[in-house]
Amino acid sequence: MNQQNKNHFMLAATIAMLAATAFLIARNEQFIFRDEGRLEVVRDQADPQTLIFKWRSPVQVPMARRYAEAYEKWKGEGDRIILDLHSPGGAVGEGEQVIRVIERMKRTHRVDTRVGRGYKCYSMCVPVFLTGEERYAGANALFMFHEPSLRDFYTEEEVRQPAFEKARATQRFVDRYFVNSPINAAWLEGLLAEWRGRDVFKSARELVDEEAGIVTVLE
Repeated sequence: MNQQNKNHFMLAATIAMLAATAFLIARNEQFIFRDEGRLEVVRDQADPQTLIFKWRSPVQVPMARRYAEAYEKWKGEGDRIILDLHSPGGAVGEGEQVIRVIERMKRTHRVDTRVGRGYKCYSMCVPVFLTGEERYAGANALFMFHEPSLRDFYTEEEVRQPAFEKARATQRFVDRYFVNSPINAAWLEGLLAEWRGRDVFKSARELVDEEAGIVTVLE
């Protein structure tokens, strides 16, 4: 093997090693940070019968578990729960588990949702927000909507899908979380035309002005 070939071989080996290292680091981070989500539970100072569940993390593991644990601990207290959200969104699967926990909460408590002033509720956070009977938001709270995407478990990079598969996944998402929800059907039709291939951002004020049916009370 001449020197040029040796150099090419060494370069290829180095690239492969770096790729493997990056893969292992990404995989380890999934386990290291699996419990990074923290849920804070406080009583509403204005109404001691109201419990506030504050979530300031992605819709990722362990969100559903944190909600379930908090509910089991506090379900004998008060009669109302406010889910106070500030989240960049996350995994559809975890969001589905969160919504199931919320359905259990509703057996014993009134459940409302809130996105405070300057906070955000993106992507999968929106279906969680929609579970509230009343849905409060600061006027400048920001909501983001986009078509669901498939992401690699380790790298979190979007995985390319054939057009028909993406369309089918999008329709399932819309049917599950938006069609049978408080969202205004006419507004939803406009959203579905607007969000193709892009993120759609709306302030809480815009959602109310557009009569989207998402935010019921501006704070």
